[in-house]
Amino acid sequence: MASYRDFSVQKAVTPAASAVGITNTNTTNDECRSIYIGVGDDYEFYVNGSWIRFENTADGSILPVRATGARHASDDSAPGTNDIVFLY
Repeated sequence: MASYRDFSVQKAVTPAASAVGITNTNTTNDECRSIYIGVGDDYEFYVNGSWIRFENTADGSILPVRATGARHASDDSAPGTNDIVFLY
């Protein structure tokens, strides 16, 4: 079976098993399978060694992005409680 990093194709299409609210600007969080946006805003996510900007993210959306960090794009501050939730 094909795989990408430590996720098999089968695991990649199954629902998330856990979730963690991100309230720091660390780039060393565990790599998530996707990102839930609790409060829409402009955010930057740390993906493969770089900050990537996502503008106008909508409340309640899920981004299929495997990131290890998150921050507000406007001032590089940490997301508030439940603004950003990493799904694993």
